[in-house]
Amino acid sequence: MPPRRSTINCCYEVFERRLRLFSAMAIGAYLMCPQTNAFPSPSSFSKLNAMPSQSLNDAIFSKTLSSSTILYAAPSPSLISSSNDWGNIAVLSFTASSAQLLGKKTLLGKLLGAPVTAMAVAFVLSSVGVMPSQLSTSAAEWMTILPPGGSPSSAFLQTISLTLATPLLLLGTSLRGSALRQCGSLLGSFLIASFGTLAGAMIACLISTIPRALLASVPNHDGLKIAAALLAKNIGGGINYMAVCSCLNACPEGIAAGLCVDNVMALVYFPLVSLLASKYKDVVDEDDIGISITAKEKEDGLDRESGGSCELSPVESLSHAFTLAAVLTAAGQFINSKLHYVTSSPLNLSLPITTLLTVIFSTYYPPNLFLSPTFERKGSGDAKRNSIAKAGETLGTSLLYLFFATAGAPGWRLKESIQQSFPSIASFLIILYSVHGATLFSLKKLVELTKMDKSRYWKKVFAPQRLLTGSSAAIGGPATAAALAQSSQWDSLLTPSLIVGNVGYAIATFIGLLFYGAANKLLV
Repeated sequence: MPPRRSTINCCYEVFERRLRLFSAMAIGAYLMCPQTNAFPSPSSFSKLNAMPSQSLNDAIFSKTLSSSTILYAAPSPSLISSSNDWGNIAVLSFTASSAQLLGKKTLLGKLLGAPVTAMAVAFVLSSVGVMPSQLSTSAAEWMTILPPGGSPSSAFLQTISLTLATPLLLLGTSLRGSALRQCGSLLGSFLIASFGTLAGAMIACLISTIPRALLASVPNHDGLKIAAALLAKNIGGGINYMAVCSCLNACPEGIAAGLCVDNVMALVYFPLVSLLASKYKDVVDEDDIGISITAKEKEDGLDRESGGSCELSPVESLSHAFTLAAVLTAAGQFINSKLHYVTSSPLNLSLPITTLLTVIFSTYYPPNLFLSPTFERKGSGDAKRNSIAKAGETLGTSLLYLFFATAGAPGWRLKESIQQSFPSIASFLIILYSVHGATLFSLKKLVELTKMDKSRYWKKVFAPQRLLTGSSAAIGGPATAAALAQSSQWDSLLTPSLIVGNVGYAIATFIGLLFYGAANKLLV
């Protein structure tokens, strides 16, 4: 057992958490301050954003530069024009890569996190002038690096990164057999945490002022869409947030506003969870189905002995993962295109269908076959993720960073929407997070009062370590839950936390869409 952290390290971490909190408050205060919008928001973005890249170019540049309806004809010039597709792609890709470095090496990057850092850097590149325009030397007409208001190529990158990241991150997510048994009691803790999130969203919508404020303040009256996406995000992760937004055709301004407010809330939530987790040691049950450290090392040894027959080369793994993502996406798009024969729903269900197809494929496609994201040792009956699934996770994560970079590309155009919708989205999230925590606390107390904790199963489900890990898996996703287990030295929960996080990925999109339908009917 590794030694516990020293008191000095704990004090330093508490100081760092407080610094994060104050930084979040400063960011929120800045967003709330009225400032002059240097780049007026064009009115036709939401309609053109859904068009293919070539159609966008044709629609935009067939008009004169003096037309006020042109989306990407920015009022002040930029070093890279909106028609320079590869220039915009290069800068946004560099932004996504540099944000990962800034998120690890700089204080501000650590406070914001790498995804929000990518969005913030792209925001600055399309909003802040770096050199005077050749036509004027006034500060108001200085040239930005990226075109203010976005570009056709950034809209295309946003669509393609979201579409492919969904199946890539879900490869190898199995919802049967030993994969779920490895979760042990943590799966029950995660489901309770997810119920708390859902209850918080429902209570917020039952307070009539909250949904009305969301509809009034979020651009394009997309308040309920963003609320449904935030519910999905706080059961699964960012991939579910993007999937719900895409399915419901939420406007880019609302998407960016929801992400910003949720990240401010997370700066309060995660340090609090880490502080509570530092009070508890690892929980190890003799009859727990989770994998112990010794057993895990033994399995790793067996995998290395037989690894030559099941592991592919890096090139093969990346190629197979991309192939699976493309095929599953194409199948989802095809099924969605045929849905008008059976339903009149205007929703774009291609991403939820792709999610469902990917989970079914990963669960039931036989291991060890060509393109299978799982492998199984002979006689073990235990299918596990192979190099294809790991390559898919790598590609999917890199595409997520690219998506966040494109989310900040419109620049100042996002400022007014964030300022306007910050209070209503923050109110919704405060209720969601509060009810989430209250549900975990009250149910644990109820189990203790009714002496249900005498049951071995309920005692394990409501163990503080599992409740905190399940809560972290719901609010932050599998990577966050695994990081909490690792930093708290809860080795018995490390592998199960990753599995339950993937379960959240698989179910959260559908929960968010069902919530949106119910909330719409409630308001009508």
